[in-house]
Parts: sequence; structure tokens; C-alpha cells
Amino acid sequence: MSSQQARNRFPVARGYGDNNDDDSTAYSSVASSVASSVSAIDLILDKLEQRRGFKFFQAAISIWAIVAVAKNLGVGKHVYLDPADEVEKEAHGLRLSHEAGDRPRFALVRPFARSDVETLLKSFELWDSARPCGNYKTEWNLEDYTVYGDRYAEDEHPIVDLVISFSGKSGDIEGYDTLSTIQELFDARNGWGGCFSEFVSFEAGINPEDDIYDHQPIQTNPHWVNGPNEQFRKNYRFIKNKGYASMIMMESDVQPQVDGWLDLALSEVKRNQPFAVLGSKYSGNSWDNFREEIPTALLDHINGNAIYNTTHPLLEKMVNELEKEKNTIFNAIPFDYRMSQMWTEGSKGIPSDFPFKSMIDPATGNPVVLDPKMNTFRQWYEEYGNEQPIKQAHVIENYGATNFLPQQVEGVPLVHGKGLYIPNDPNLHKITLVITDWQMDRANQLLEALDNNDHPFTEVVVMRTWKGWAELIKQNSENTGYMSKIYSILFGDDNSGELHGLSTKVRIVDRVAPEYMDLCEAPVETEYFMITNSYHRVAPDISHLMFTSGDVSSGIPSKPVIPYTPSEMDLCQEHVGCLETVKLGREIYPNLDKVVLDFEMVFETSTRNEFCKYWKGLYGQNGAKLHKSYGVVYSPEVPHGPSATSYTAYLYSLGIAESLFEFSDKSRQGSRDIFVKVLEDEEQSNFLLNWGDASTVNLRHKTKRIQRKSKGEE
Repeated sequence: MSSQQARNRFPVARGYGDNNDDDSTAYSSVASSVASSVSAIDLILDKLEQRRGFKFFQAAISIWAIVAVAKNLGVGKHVYLDPADEVEKEAHGLRLSHEAGDRPRFALVRPFARSDVETLLKSFELWDSARPCGNYKTEWNLEDYTVYGDRYAEDEHPIVDLVISFSGKSGDIEGYDTLSTIQELFDARNGWGGCFSEFVSFEAGINPEDDIYDHQPIQTNPHWVNGPNEQFRKNYRFIKNKGYASMIMMESDVQPQVDGWLDLALSEVKRNQPFAVLGSKYSGNSWDNFREEIPTALLDHINGNAIYNTTHPLLEKMVNELEKEKNTIFNAIPFDYRMSQMWTEGSKGIPSDFPFKSMIDPATGNPVVLDPKMNTFRQWYEEYGNEQPIKQAHVIENYGATNFLPQQVEGVPLVHGKGLYIPNDPNLHKITLVITDWQMDRANQLLEALDNNDHPFTEVVVMRTWKGWAELIKQNSENTGYMSKIYSILFGDDNSGELHGLSTKVRIVDRVAPEYMDLCEAPVETEYFMITNSYHRVAPDISHLMFTSGDVSSGIPSKPVIPYTPSEMDLCQEHVGCLETVKLGREIYPNLDKVVLDFEMVFETSTRNEFCKYWKGLYGQNGAKLHKSYGVVYSPEVPHGPSATSYTAYLYSLGIAESLFEFSDKSRQGSRDIFVKVLEDEEQSNFLLNWGDASTVNLRHKTKRIQRKSKGEE
């Protein structure tokens, strides 16, 4: 990739003028400024790339030489390639004064690795719509601050520098280009309207082979999080050695939502002093069903996107300990969780638990046993515990990798999270709910709950067994409410097959195939549908049915977000039903790596129809060939009929799965139940479960353990 191509990958954030409300004019000015700022290094590289036979090793040597010469000539002087360099640069008129006096100096640190480049650059676009600071005299009332903290007087307000930390080395051209681009944005926006005094860059110098952050092998690879751990330690030392009083860590997936978010963060600093670490605990919902199983240190841990008081001796002790542990198995634990373990062990006497049970300690070749350090940590608590040095902030909420919706974080100044989606818009997508039922009174409880709750369904189709319904309704013909409405349909003048008087249209369908074929036989008329059975209710808060935002102007459709479990995870490998479900899916698509539960799938109706034709051709009208090959027709461990996993496999075999759906790994991003089981014992005793439902409780608990181990919010 040429340096010009690399530059073209970096989006220029939309600008705003300090004295001009015309956004288009401001944007044009910024674009011109950025376009005219191509460095001499870029021009030289473009020429080198045009030469025939220019080898990779020659490029590496040339880049090193060019950077060295450029530093001596002052080319790109605003990018401090050497942390020790003290390069003078002219301050913009709107920036804070360099005459600090007694005012503390803070560093807002934005760390990134090569894999974060596009996310980081895109995140700066939000700084134009949600400005870091406000006008202290006119735009902010005292109440705006007291919600979060205490307002600084103007003569004591901290001076804040923007520090961009690259995990790699100065010879990395992509890292250099990124730093240059951010410098240009910084200058074009006058340090984002005077909020920051200086732009500083820092290279952590981590070797590429050691700069690792890989969620996939976290159960076995002790180095899976080495990159972020090493970068944090080096960031801290750089910031402390430069004399900054505090380090505000803000990764590329932290999203500002309101004007003045930096001021509000500083107000929390003022209110909470003294402290060592000020930040947020996990705010997502992935732990809701199993909080009692989570270690205290994980529940209480402050996410790495926090404010670190570099003058506090407890923080110094913690970082010293991290540095001592960097070549041990302790380094397999993310730094923020490890710091929480230290404090939990000292303050509550709870030994640290190693989260990855399958990992082998390279030093011993045996399963990991952590060295006890409680005496050391207890001394820390005895010395600093009265101060409550680890404190929770309110200016930021931490959702980590968990999926969330805008209404869950509305008005929050800063949100840490990767999975921002939107709720279903019924004006864009119509969704039917299909209910598999056997006994009328069971469907009644679901319909009643559905009618009293907000939900995304425009229609309900109840797939019934005629005999069971008719006999039950005759016995209850004198009842009022839903039973009488249904009775009037079956035995009165109304024979339309619809329930009237309910807020949602309900159609009753007499099934002509076994109940395990309801997925295929339900006559759905809307674009999408979901399926459950009458032993469940719709969750009280079903707003967590998520879609991608899409872009109508660009022709990018909004898609349902579908949670799945990786098929190779231990929780699937240990469960016969999961293995059988995957096996059947791989008969359709051999490379299938996802398990999707029936009750979590948002089926696209037209492709469901095509899938069912295919499935019946493969296994027979009602799955006779499948039952013959497996023999045990009534085993709940083997899917009797079509499943969401087989449907997913079919879509992948056509190459259209990811154009129709956004798949989300629930072991990392989490998920919330759309349907809540209310008659579990009766359902299991009747053997009316396929694997996807029979294993829901067991699978959920195991999935949550995986989330706990991987921390879910990282």
C-alpha cells in the first residue's frame, strides 16, 4: 500500500468554525488545510515507490534514514518522534496559556495500536459535535458541574495536553502517518477550541511480535493481552516522568456524547481528591443472570479507561507490581483487572483467582497457581484504605464489548463501548411472533403478558394443536377475558381465526405438521419473525432487540443483530446437543462456526421459505430421513426439525448470511434474553424441547463464565 493510499484511509473529521456557524465552509477550510499538509517524507516515499525493484528491506532502511534526517531538519516538527524531545511550537490564540503557575497539568492519553487506526481517527469526528470543553463564563451553569463534581476556579483549572500514544516504534510508517493526521486535525481545530494546550506524541516501542491483543486464544495463550498491558505501563512512566499530575486514559472506543465532557471529567477529579484511580465499573447487562458467580475483584474492578493520579503513592506501588509481574503468568491478566485483584486481596482478604483454567503456566508446565501476595496488598490497604483511593466516576459508563442501545446511555458524557446499535424501528421492519403451543392456558399467559408490555411485534401467530385447545376452551366457556375471546372465535359467530380486542393482531393456526416443524410451517406475512413457545413470556424490557443503523443514502440496509456461540468453545464441545446441532449444520455448510439458538434468531421470512424447501428436500417432508438416520426420535439432545443454526448454515452456504444479519459473539458481546421461561419444569417434564431450548439454562451459565473469563467489557 502506498503512503498516498495510507493517507486516503484516514477520514478527516468534520470541523466547526469558532466564529462561523457555516459547517460546510468550516469543513472546506479544514479539508484544504489537511490536503496542503502532506509531509516531505510522504513525497519522498511516493517517489521511492515508483522505482522498479524497490525492496521491502530497502524501504525499511530508507524510512529509518528519512525519519532521522527529518528530525534534524525539523520536518513534521509537531510530531514528537522521541519522547525525550522538547520541541517548541507556537500556541494558538484560543488555547490555554502556557503560564501555568500553580495550575496542575493533566494528560489526556489516547492509546492506539495498528489495529486501532481507523477507529481512533473516526472517533475524533465526535469531538466536533461533542466538544471537549465549554466556555466557563457563558455556556456552563454551576448545576452542570455539581451533577458530577465541583467546578474549578479559572485560576486553578488544570492545563490539559493531548497525548497520542502509539504502541509501536517510530519507524512504523502507519503509526507515523496516524500521528501526523491527528496533529493536523489538532492544529486545524485550534486544539479543539482551546481545550488542550499542547499536542504530544509518544511511541511505546513494543516489538510487533509482542504487541498482542487477541481475544481468540485467551484460554491458552499467556501473552494474549501483552500489548495493552505493556503500553499502559509505559504510558504511565512517560506521563509521570513528564511531570503530569494525572493521566486521563481514553481509548479509541470511548465516545463523547455531550459538550464539555472534559470539563465534567475534571470536575469529578476535583470532587474526589485524593484518589489513586477514578473510573467506572461495568454498566452492561451481560452479567445480570449470574452475578453471584462473578469474582468480587471483577465486579468491583475499574475499567482501564479511567483517571490515574500519578502523584498518589498507591498507584505507584500498583504499577511497580505490574512491572515486576510482566514476565510472569500474572501478565496474562489485563492490567485493570489485575489492579482490582490487588486491592480486593488487600482490602477484603479474598485471594486472587486466575480466570483462565485451561491455561498452562510456561514456567512450570502445569495449570496456573498464582503466588500468594496478600501480605503485601494488606499493607497497602492498612496504609491507604481510609482514603478510599479507588473511586467510581459518573461521567463515564463502561459497556466494554457488550452490545447496547442509545437510550441506555442517553445523556452520559462519555461511553466506553464497542457495540452501539439501534432498536428496531417498526416503520422500517415488521416482525411477527410465532408461538408454538400445545395447551390453550399456556398461550393465554403469554398473550396476556404480551398485551401489557411494549414489544416490537406487529402480529402474533399461534401454532396450535386443535384438540387440546378445543377441549380446554369448552371447559372454560364461562370464563371472561382472553378465554372468552378465544371461545367466541372457535364456537361463536367470529370464525376469522383472529383475536379481536387485543392491542396486537393474533392469528390462530391449526398445525398440520409436527410442532417441531412450526419454524417452517408458520404462515408469516411480515419481513421478519421470531419464534418461542408458550412456556415463555416476552421479556419485560424487549428494547434490546437490536439492529444496525444502516445508511439509506448509501444503500446500506439496517440488519438484525444475531447473538451466537462459537461452535469450538468448550461449552459447546461439552454438550451433546450442541455437537449434534453443529453436526447437522455442517451437513449444509461444512465451515459453520456458529451456534444460534432458535429463540434468539430473527428469521428473514423470504429466506426462511427457501431454506425450508431445501431442508425438506434434504431430510424429507417432516424430517423422516433425519429421524431414520438418528434413530432416537424422542431424544431432546438431537434437533427433530429445522433449527436456527441450520438456517444460518444455509445462508452461509449461499454467501448471504452476513449481508442479511450482523452476527455478535455472545461470549464476548453478551446478549439478553428476548423470551423469559416461566414454566421450565413443566416444559422439561413434557420432553417438548429441542436442544436449543433444553440447554438454554446450562448454556447461558457456561456462556457467562466465558464472558467473565474474557472480562466481556474489554
